[in-house]
Amino acid sequence: MLTNEKGVLPGSDLYLITPSDNAKEMLFYLTSCGHYYTNSDYLIRRDYYHSSLIIYLCEGQMSAMTGGKKEIIKPGEVCILDCLGSHEYRCMGHAEFIWAHLGGSNFPTFHKRLIQTYGSFVFPVAHPEETRRQLEQFTYSHRNNQTVSEWKTSEQIYHLLISLLDQNTSAETGETGNTRLSESTRDAMEFIRTHYAEQISLEDIAQAVSLSQYHFSRVFKRDCGYSPHEFLMITRMDRAMYLLKTTDQPIKVISRLVGYQNETTFTNAFTGRIGLSPSKFRKFPI
Repeated sequence: MLTNEKGVLPGSDLYLITPSDNAKEMLFYLTSCGHYYTNSDYLIRRDYYHSSLIIYLCEGQMSAMTGGKKEIIKPGEVCILDCLGSHEYRCMGHAEFIWAHLGGSNFPTFHKRLIQTYGSFVFPVAHPEETRRQLEQFTYSHRNNQTVSEWKTSEQIYHLLISLLDQNTSAETGETGNTRLSESTRDAMEFIRTHYAEQISLEDIAQAVSLSQYHFSRVFKRDCGYSPHEFLMITRMDRAMYLLKTTDQPIKVISRLVGYQNETTFTNAFTGRIGLSPSKFRKFPI
């Protein structure tokens, strides 16, 4: 589909997609996508739009603004905008970019994590050609009248989002393969697994891997997607569940064995995390 939007040049593509109720409830989905060639007349300014936007800039330069913050987009960079609030994006001269409006019940979580990971809603990617290819597949299928199920589209969007997060980890750690944990994170995990029954703090863990608390927390969360404290809690809960199911030890004893000096504190933490109290979990069939 060709578009006649102001500032959009011949050769550009625009495709509009109506998601099913099933897609809105369960899947990631597209509401529109395109491959644009534009000049400086291209400007979009809105107070609201019903889905988020992802842009990959191929050539030229663009600017984007949201939440009162303005960023410049350069070739090989991605812009991801939450369009539910006031936003603007425009071309600074001639530009080529691929874009898609996306939605899904879990999309805001990915959106938030991407911005936390990169520190901005505009960011470079480690493998720009791969990102471009992933976005191009949306316009390609519509341009060629290919029938793609909403399930497949959801899978493609999911892989795009995971790839954007994974590229950042890969670029910063310099590692390849499916497991890209830095040495400090691996050492911290081992320290926690060894000392979870003790009263250890973030400072203790950071010292064990010879990093400052701030830098350690940042590296650990970048690698794992959650904080060192979260990993400590998970480790304690895993062990507590094992002991509840495989021993007859009193809950008071188990609470101490997994790092809690107070049974009430342990019971509250366990119930909040697992959804059942320790006594009910012990009786509950697995």
